[in-house]
Amino acid sequence: VKQFPEVKTIVSRIGVAEIPTDPMPMDIADSYVILEKDKSKWTSANSKEELIEKIQEKIAVIPGVNFVFTQPVELRFNELLTGVREDVAIKLYGEDLGVLADKVQKIAAVIRTVPGAADVNVEATSGLPQMTVVYNRAKMAQYGVTVNKLNDYVSASFAGEKASVIFEGEKRFDVVIRLAKAFRQDINNLKNLYIDLPSGAQVPLKEVADISYKPGPMQISRDNTYRRISVGVNVRGRDVKSMVEEIQQKLEKEVKLPPGYYVTYGGSFENLQRATDRLMIVVPIALFLIFILLYFALCSFSQSAMIYMAVPLAAIGGVFALWIRGMPFSISAGVGFIVLFGVAVLNGLVLINKFNELKESGMTNIKDRIYEATHERLRPILLTATAAIMGFIPMAVSTSGGAEVQRPLATVVIGGLITATFLTLVVIPILYSWLESRKERKNNGDKISYINKSKNIIPILVLVGGLLSSSNLFSQNSPIPKTLTVGEAIAMAKQNYPSLKESKAFIEREQAMKGTSFDMGNTQIFTGKEEYGNNLPGVQTTIGIQQGNIDLLSGFSKSKFYKERIKLGEKFYVINEQQLVRNVMQAYEQINYNKAQLRFAKKLDSVYINFREAAKLRYETGETGELEFISASSEYQQIQVLKQQSYDDIEIAKGVLKQYLGIDGEIETVEAPYKAIVFINNNQATTVDNNPILQYALQNTQVSKANIGIEKSQYLPKFSLSYGKQIVDNASGFNTYQVGINIPLWFFPQKSRVKAAKANAMVAENQYLEQKAVVESRVSQLIKSLEKTQKTLEYYEEGALLLAEKQMETAELASKEGEIDYVKYITILNSAIRIKQSHLQYINQYNLQTIEIKFQLGNLLP
Repeated sequence: VKQFPEVKTIVSRIGVAEIPTDPMPMDIADSYVILEKDKSKWTSANSKEELIEKIQEKIAVIPGVNFVFTQPVELRFNELLTGVREDVAIKLYGEDLGVLADKVQKIAAVIRTVPGAADVNVEATSGLPQMTVVYNRAKMAQYGVTVNKLNDYVSASFAGEKASVIFEGEKRFDVVIRLAKAFRQDINNLKNLYIDLPSGAQVPLKEVADISYKPGPMQISRDNTYRRISVGVNVRGRDVKSMVEEIQQKLEKEVKLPPGYYVTYGGSFENLQRATDRLMIVVPIALFLIFILLYFALCSFSQSAMIYMAVPLAAIGGVFALWIRGMPFSISAGVGFIVLFGVAVLNGLVLINKFNELKESGMTNIKDRIYEATHERLRPILLTATAAIMGFIPMAVSTSGGAEVQRPLATVVIGGLITATFLTLVVIPILYSWLESRKERKNNGDKISYINKSKNIIPILVLVGGLLSSSNLFSQNSPIPKTLTVGEAIAMAKQNYPSLKESKAFIEREQAMKGTSFDMGNTQIFTGKEEYGNNLPGVQTTIGIQQGNIDLLSGFSKSKFYKERIKLGEKFYVINEQQLVRNVMQAYEQINYNKAQLRFAKKLDSVYINFREAAKLRYETGETGELEFISASSEYQQIQVLKQQSYDDIEIAKGVLKQYLGIDGEIETVEAPYKAIVFINNNQATTVDNNPILQYALQNTQVSKANIGIEKSQYLPKFSLSYGKQIVDNASGFNTYQVGINIPLWFFPQKSRVKAAKANAMVAENQYLEQKAVVESRVSQLIKSLEKTQKTLEYYEEGALLLAEKQMETAELASKEGEIDYVKYITILNSAIRIKQSHLQYINQYNLQTIEIKFQLGNLLP
């Protein structure tokens, strides 16, 4: 390293101090390279990054050593925050050190293939030689020594053992003995350590144990009591977020982890995530405060909103400037946007104040007011913006320390001020003219405005009448499709779908069964005669009535049981209802997705038909050969096939939806821009307690518990009553009655039934817990998949779609002007088409995942 003229001094530090305040292990050395400040001495490299690359090439020949390049302060901060010295820490958690060591090497190999990942360093966890003592129990038995005795010898030799006590006045000191330092270094001294035998003889330790050097763990790192091994990565040539996302995607595909093992990402990426979350709170607050201050300054909501238009105009310039310089969105760029929003509204405030000043001075003509104000305020606005831009230019082109933070911030402010300044001078006067003209029409109420309105209304009425008449003619030939919103489709499905009717019948049945809770038993009417014979008239019961098996005491348990059964039916109804809502929403979503595909295909159709006609014209005039015309025709035919597939897919999706709606007629969904469904992910919103299937399983446990009460109620007695009129010895007027109680003395069969009911309740509860675990796992997987899809959508919507649109426009213009041939035109066009089709597919995937998550969470609102 000293051979490089840019290096002034190099100092290395290795080892651990006697008081280990620095958690640096023995296998790491810190080398501080002091560079020359005089740039004239920099002859082999022009920048620090180039010098690092050349030093890496020079020292790469040293075997068994891994080098990491970073800044001293940054290194310490990274180590304090994440325990790893590099920019990004990929940590693998698990229990088995062997599995961790094996998997972390595979992870490191995958990371090395990612562009921008430099200085990949795997934490060393093994390879430390240790003196290992393995006892030979057969020889120990032969010599009559025990394991505890041998452990005492080995422990005393190295750690020390209390042998005696020394008194010095009233002070007391333990005397600890161990081997001298020179004898603790050589393994042969341990082998020749003599052990006392019960017979009084001595033998060396190697006679009863195998002593050797074996590799052991160098260190065992833990986070929150979990073992872990980390891989440190420095980022060069790209942003942290995109690199970590690529690493995540590759690890998910190429490295399969056993159950209980998982990967986390820390370092700069973790700090970026935290800061991004904070910005999601700070930016809306800053925008709200800017609007409040504008309102206090102008006391007009409309004028405040007018000036507030500078915020999105400035954001356009900031994003465009980042894109031009190839910079990713970072925290410093986010702070730059906050600064930009505050500065951008100043120009609009200056202009609006001048408008109001001229209005108060008596200038009533709106156009004259706008011309005068813009003429007077043009120079101050341009000078204000230019001064701010010039102040940020040194930061934007800085290459000194801290430039990686300054450049994105300055780039955002400069780009945003350029667009905000020029667009503000155009947009605000237009909006001001429109608002002021509208106010004057309202205040004056003259007839001219109504005449102008009528001139616009008459053509509209003629057009609407023509459309109505044509629609009436068309309706005579074909039925008009019924347009349904998703809410109307759900309501129709609830009304017609058979499974919901079945669920209602279940509830009605259980409600009817509740009336059987209190059983009054069987009524018996009888007559008879007894104690007659031997010429005796006996006792005759002329008529009697008996009510037996009156079960009143168990009625409360039965009533509770049927109440729980009714609730179970209601939960069953909710399951069917939520499943139906989910299916309808998914079918409706599929129709909208296919319609979006059709709209895109129609747009492509207009592009390719122009391309085919142009190719045909060039072929007929002899400018090009037949191959270009054939290729253009082939591409056009492919678009026709895509259109037909979209039509067919729409009809298939409509057939699925009509199946759930229970109708045969034609239907149509509401035409609207195709976009992702909003889903808010927070801890309260992602609880699975409202899952309909889980609610059904939980209610089933309550039914099983209520069934235990029914079985226990069978221990309770039943009653019987009887009453009759009798004739005794031919004399009438006698009555008889009986009151009885039935007690189940032989209760062993019923005891078994109670035991079986308890077992059923336990089974139901375990099934609920199992179902809950399954649902929680399912929801966790769905949310992770949704987050992954959302990140992909953000990639498309924040950059890829704009680039694709620009590609198509530029390619079409270049093709018309002859700057590119048809091969390049088709290649560029197909690339843009793939981007847009992928975007539609990811929106569809995101919406279907959102619907499924809402169903699993039980908050799928109709």
